Amino acid sequence: MKSLFTLLLSLGTTIALAQDPVRVFISVDMEGISGIAHSEMTGASGAEYERGRAFMVADVNAAIEGAREAGATEFLVNDSHGTMRNVKIEELLPPTMLISNNSKALGMMEGISAEFDAVFFIGYHAMEGQPGLLAHTGSGGKVADISVNGRSMSEGGMNARVAGSFGVPVALATGDEAFTEEIKALVDGDIETVAVKRHIRRRTAELLHPEEARHLIREGARRAIERLSSFRPTRPREPVTVAITYKSPDLADIAAILPTVERTALYTVTFESPDYVHAYKMIRVLYRNLSE
Repeated sequence: MKSLFTLLLSLGTTIALAQDPVRVFISVDMEGISGIAHSEMTGASGAEYERGRAFMVADVNAAIEGAREAGATEFLVNDSHGTMRNVKIEELLPPTMLISNNSKALGMMEGISAEFDAVFFIGYHAMEGQPGLLAHTGSGGKVADISVNGRSMSEGGMNARVAGSFGVPVALATGDEAFTEEIKALVDGDIETVAVKRHIRRRTAELLHPEEARHLIREGARRAIERLSSFRPTRPREPVTVAITYKSPDLADIAAILPTVERTALYTVTFESPDYVHAYKMIRVLYRNLSE
């Protein structure tokens, strides 16, 4: 006959194996990565790009380590910066999966689904026109503002609403101090944030030592998974009205050629959609795929 201890041990093992996996979706940008202070580190033509790539994957791995300590089991990383070919798969902690390259309908949120339990934003930045290191909205420096239902949105704010459309909460966000303060106001609930640097000017920052920054990211990720049940998705209000203000009136002129897009001011176009995820895809087209 088995001892009581053996039976309890067996029962505990069975329960543990029966528990659902904890899946984490990680969208990683680059401007808010620890150790990065200027654009020479964020683009392939930059003299310090390889340093920036190394810092980027190290921040992601720190988040994975912390989440694992708290019980997370599966990770999908979406490289969300520029060409979206910055993260080297061989440098990620296995068995993490990676979405690479920028041909993506959902851009920074490609791969998100209702199967995930949490979203992490790693290395994000503040929106265009606000204080913050390398602050901008969208790609190519074309956009002055994007508003959703009358509210100006950062990339993080828009992306949180994509996650919310699938019922998934943002649990952790890392970047500079300006971003971490901004994102708190753009998501529902009290998410975990980690500031890894403080902007002095748009291209100058006071940096934490990378080891300290990664320690803070690990701890933030661990806390996020430990209190996962306390988060709630940031669900968008639908139907959606989007206004995009460009830095050039020519871009507004080109965007207004689309039959669902209306020119409402010299620099601004608007459109409506019954569905937020569709609206997000349209936003991506209107800032990424237009050129003068």
